[in-house]
Amino acid sequence: MKGANGPAATLTGIGFGKASEAEPGPSGSVTVTLTAGGEEVATSKEFLADRSSYTIVAEKGSGSKPAFRLYRAGKAVPGKTLVRAVHAAPELGRVTMSLGGQGWGTISYGQDTGYKPADPGTYDLTASKPGSKSPLISQKGVTATAGTAATAYAVGSGGEQTRFVVVADGVAAPSGGPDTGLGGLSDDQGAPWLAALLAALAAGTLGGVLYMRAPRRRARD
Repeated sequence: MKGANGPAATLTGIGFGKASEAEPGPSGSVTVTLTAGGEEVATSKEFLADRSSYTIVAEKGSGSKPAFRLYRAGKAVPGKTLVRAVHAAPELGRVTMSLGGQGWGTISYGQDTGYKPADPGTYDLTASKPGSKSPLISQKGVTATAGTAATAYAVGSGGEQTRFVVVADGVAAPSGGPDTGLGGLSDDQGAPWLAALLAALAAGTLGGVLYMRAPRRRARD
């Protein structure tokens, strides 16, 4: 009987500043591959934990090659709203992230603020130079709902306009299957759930397909 650490996953419809639909994927050590225009443009070895959700961000690496960063989703808490920001726009330099005028913290490219509690409501997101009141990027009317966890990704560079992309990380009591964008990811699945986001590639707005597979291994009958 052949065995593997779960099914392989294929995430399609990835364009700049867009999150793919979430799919269940293999757990443990996996190979992540980004293909664009029928060509393999990046690959990486990663580790995915069971019962976790991840957003795999394809971004500008060293030179002209894309690279990956994996951001593990936090667990949603009933009655609470949790939000974090991720810096995935290298041309911005070090920035201060704010939600509704309240500073989350100052972070560099590749870092995140950690999850912060927020009251349910509608907020403006901004990223500014430390000490400045003039935002480099902003997004108005972002809704925070009780019982959810979400991440705001600052994306851009490679000739693309910087912006925020908000991806839902989890809901405390999901009523349906996983989703991305402003939908919910289930916290109670055995296999990891995976979404993909094209954030800052030197190649610009290439549409891509992301593949994840676990090394096959033999299992005893």
